[in-house]
Amino acid sequence: MDNRVYRKGLAVVLVIALVIMTALGIKLERKEKELMFTGYENVENAAVKTESEDSSGFIYVDVDGAVNNPGVFRLESGSRVSDAIEMAGGLKEDAHTKSLNKARKLTDGEKIYILTRDEASNASEGNGLININTASANELDSLPGIGPVYAQRIVEYRNKSLFYSVEEIKNIEGIGEKTFEKIRDYITVD
Repeated sequence: MDNRVYRKGLAVVLVIALVIMTALGIKLERKEKELMFTGYENVENAAVKTESEDSSGFIYVDVDGAVNNPGVFRLESGSRVSDAIEMAGGLKEDAHTKSLNKARKLTDGEKIYILTRDEASNASEGNGLININTASANELDSLPGIGPVYAQRIVEYRNKSLFYSVEEIKNIEGIGEKTFEKIRDYITVD
């Protein structure tokens, strides 16, 4: 008789333990899903981070030249050149912005150099060619057929290895013979 009571008690305890473990498992699963999607307003709009963004959705940009407070600034991904200029305290009075695209989106690790009027004047008095080994992304962007993406690729390429001839620009992904023909008369490596 005692054995039957013991077995019934054990069975009741086991059933209660299974119910508790199942309830905890369901609750933990929900918590895990909540943690996975924290920070997103809804799952369909969850954006995939690119390699160029840090985990918080910010990029870092170096702003120099004719700005009031040059330096490296942390901006939200998707920010524009005008946002970086604002972070750098705005433009100085002698800033030359004729060839500057303030609406262009920024990329992580980019350098923006704002020329002064004197620097722009001296550059135009020279041979008028853009040195692909030293030009800013903005200057490269001003070349025919070269937009911000190719300008950034040129900067990244030359950070690893300088160009020794203008023809080497064709090593940049997306710059082929047709684009080279458009820019050949505007670039130099000297």
